Amino acid sequence: MQQTLIAAVWQPKLVCLVVSALFTVPATAADNDNSVLPEVAVVGAKGGDETSSYVAKNTKGATKTDTPVIETPQSISIVGRKELDDRNVQNLVDALGYTAGVRTELSGVDSRADTYMIRGFKSGMDSESGASNLFIDGLKVQAGGQWNRASFDTYGLERVEVLKGPASVMYGQVVPGGMINLVTKKPTANHVNEIRLQGGSFDQYRISADIGGSLADDDSVLFRLVGSFNDGNSQLDHTDLQRTYFAPSLLWKISENTSLTLLAQYQRDKGGSTFQFLPYYGTYAAGAGGRRMSNSNFLGEPYWNSYDREQSLVGWAFEHRFNDIWQFRQNLRYTNLETEYKGVVNRGTGLSYTAGVTQVPAVGIVGLRTFAYGASKSEGVAVDNQLQADFSTGALKHTVLVGLDAQRINWTGDRRTFNQASSMSIFNPVYGLSPTVSLSQLTTASDYDVDQKQTGIYVQEQLAWDKLRFSIGARYDYFDQVAFNATNNRRNGFNDHAFTWNTGAVYLFDSGFAPFVSYSTSFEPGALGIAILNDESIKPIKAKQYEAGVKYQPQGSNSLVTASVYELKQENRLAAAGSCPESIDGSCYTQVGEARIRGFELEGKAEVTDSLTLLGSYTYMDSEITKSATVTETEGRDLSLVPKHMASLWANYAFNGQLDGLSAGLGVRYVGGSYGMTRAAGPADNPYLHTDSYTTYDAAVRYNLKSFGYHGAEVAINASNLTDRTYVAACTALTACYYGMGRVVNATLKYNW
Repeated sequence: MQQTLIAAVWQPKLVCLVVSALFTVPATAADNDNSVLPEVAVVGAKGGDETSSYVAKNTKGATKTDTPVIETPQSISIVGRKELDDRNVQNLVDALGYTAGVRTELSGVDSRADTYMIRGFKSGMDSESGASNLFIDGLKVQAGGQWNRASFDTYGLERVEVLKGPASVMYGQVVPGGMINLVTKKPTANHVNEIRLQGGSFDQYRISADIGGSLADDDSVLFRLVGSFNDGNSQLDHTDLQRTYFAPSLLWKISENTSLTLLAQYQRDKGGSTFQFLPYYGTYAAGAGGRRMSNSNFLGEPYWNSYDREQSLVGWAFEHRFNDIWQFRQNLRYTNLETEYKGVVNRGTGLSYTAGVTQVPAVGIVGLRTFAYGASKSEGVAVDNQLQADFSTGALKHTVLVGLDAQRINWTGDRRTFNQASSMSIFNPVYGLSPTVSLSQLTTASDYDVDQKQTGIYVQEQLAWDKLRFSIGARYDYFDQVAFNATNNRRNGFNDHAFTWNTGAVYLFDSGFAPFVSYSTSFEPGALGIAILNDESIKPIKAKQYEAGVKYQPQGSNSLVTASVYELKQENRLAAAGSCPESIDGSCYTQVGEARIRGFELEGKAEVTDSLTLLGSYTYMDSEITKSATVTETEGRDLSLVPKHMASLWANYAFNGQLDGLSAGLGVRYVGGSYGMTRAAGPADNPYLHTDSYTTYDAAVRYNLKSFGYHGAEVAINASNLTDRTYVAACTALTACYYGMGRVVNATLKYNW
């Protein structure tokens, strides 16, 4: 891959230094224009509801305009900073644990990337479909192959927004279940400086700092520095995890009508990989002697176990208001990501097993293991230009948004393997029996160089007439991809276009009830670098959703309850259909699949009293493969990993009187059983690899030290999976089962000034 001009300027180790250096720039006086137009709404300039409450009342994520959540005809879940702090969230999976419609831990404990699905469809960094459903500050996070996945430290986030259902009109190619928008901490004039010290399970320790304020007397230049460092062990034996995170930002209010925010992030992850392919027998089903392996057992080789990631992001958010009607915004970001992976993984059952026969193996040996190596680099540029007009025509109030966005991504991936690792007991692993290998001994399995481009233009109209809110939007996208595999000198390329649209309406009753209906569509270009069976052209994978529901937010209350029903259909699904030697990776797919999910969601967050805060959710999903012309799927079956029922409840209570300063939280999460396969390929007693439901509990105790004279100081103890339940989160094959996270206890000392 040739280095681009942008890459030459923004080297990964320099991006944060560039923005940090800008803090030394002296404050610039505002222009002397005497005409005063309406104040520019600066992102991050005001502390939102999430800084002091679980309930966020406004969001820009769904419509890219500052619209109240209750006036948006779509199900939206927002996890704000207070909730992130109270639950002591360690990663994005933790943050999403109490969100309706979201299932986490699809790959179990995985330090490489956060895995989750929204409304039954895999989301996040799903590089196989070529569509990332993870956004940060409204711009897509690039997806790359060969374990090239981005991950973001949650300490640097202000909130996590979950938009349910198709979102292509605003964001282009996305998986239909929904998307995640991570909103980062930005400069603010009323910021409170903070430092945290934390230690806990697996000998992990962490130090974090969040410092910011004004560099000018008139608050025209604001800065913020957010950083953290953690190091220690993990749930998995012989696996360390270390992270360095630093995010400087600078906001310059050029005038009353113009602002520029410069943003940068640098993150370096070092250590091992906690991801493992575990055998069905010995984890979910009993193995030899009725035993099950510990969720901490490591089945690789300690010297060949690493996952190192270095990611850098730099960009800006520019805003300008021309007059009381027109305003312009531009968000731009350059991202550079490099990863290197080494692991020894299970590549066969190694156990006595015959398909379709119930058979408990006599021994607990993983017999077929392979050395795996992957090195990948990706860089991309994303830009979103928005022109907004706010005006009235008679009794109608209009908010019109016109946008043009684009993204350019290049990623390279080198994957190598060596199938000479020795067998190993899953109950009592012994290391060092395999031959010591070097990188030169591994055989190259694939060597990709992929270029992806997408350009979209969109328009949205939001109407307000008395108590009725109506919106309609449309988008046209053009995308292009070229993939080259150097191992077989084959190149695949395709380009296509897609049109998507949405519409919805909300009626606001004085009582606080707001019924809504909506229709939305989405698309994905298709899988990366594959050949379609019989040379069929690659068609975009499309989806559509009908949704109806009601939101409830009584005036003057700090609460929001949303209930909705929906039907979500996906067309042109890809399904494996044997091998194609002429394809770029030897895989062959057919594109005749359809799936449908009908669901119900109930989610609420409320400050019941001054002391008691509750948040709860319930999810029901009925999934079905409605059309498939391949033996790898069975029509009428449930989609894999989609539970019918999920539920959660978290309660936080702040004591008064003599116990003033003390608060406690208690939570419970339930995930129903699901199937790992869409065809009968498992044992006779479990042909579709069903895994049972599981329930975990979380708890927290916090104490503000103000009564001892230490104002701004707080100590806290948080525990997730309080009972240390061992559970299998999912099984997708007889050699692909995944344990969930065990008990994690952390103690935190926090000081604000």
